[in-house]
Amino acid sequence: STREHPRLLLVLAGLTVALAHGANDVGNAVGPLAAILATPAEGPVALAPAVPPTAMLCGAGAFVVGILTLGERTISTVGSKITTLTPHRSFATQTGAAVAVLSSSACGLPVSTSHCLVGAVVGVSLAEKLCGVPNTGLDLTVLSKIVVGWVVTIPLAAAVAAAAFVLLSWLTCPHRPYNEGGEILHNATARGE
Repeated sequence: STREHPRLLLVLAGLTVALAHGANDVGNAVGPLAAILATPAEGPVALAPAVPPTAMLCGAGAFVVGILTLGERTISTVGSKITTLTPHRSFATQTGAAVAVLSSSACGLPVSTSHCLVGAVVGVSLAEKLCGVPNTGLDLTVLSKIVVGWVVTIPLAAAVAAAAFVLLSWLTCPHRPYNEGGEILHNATARGE
C-alpha cells in the first residue's frame, strides 16, 4: 500500500509534465504554422493570427510522432544518464519542471521543457548534496554535452532559418520591392499609385 502512493504521485507528476510539454512546446511549433495559414496572398500577417483547430491537431499529431520515433534517446538521457533518479528524485524533478513550464506558458513565455527538466534534475542533485545525501553525483560529461547542445542549437537554428528565408524569398518573389521596414510593397504601392 505504501508503495502505491509514490507510484500514483509519480504518474500524476509525469502526466503534469506531459500537459506542460504539450501546452508549451506544441504552442511553440504551432505559432509559426498559424501565421503561415493566416498569411494572405499579399500583405502582412496579422499581429496575433487566429489559431485554427486543424493547426493544433497537426501540431499535436506531429508532437506524438516525434516522441514515438525520436524521443527515446532524450528520455534516456534526462531519465538516467545525468544522474540516477529514485522515485523521490523523479517526483521532485517532474514537479519542478511542470511548475516552471506551466508558469511560463501562463505568462506566454516560450521555454524548453527539456531545459526545465535538466535544470530540475541538477537542482534535485545539488539539493541532496547540500543536505549530505550520499551518491548524488551528476555525470558532468553528459551535462557538458547538453550545455554544448544548448549553445550550438540557437545559432544553428538562426542560420538555417535565415538561409531558408533568403532562398524562399528569392524563389517566390525575386523582383518584389521592400520598404525600409522590410515589408513587401504591394503592386499598387510599388508602381507609385
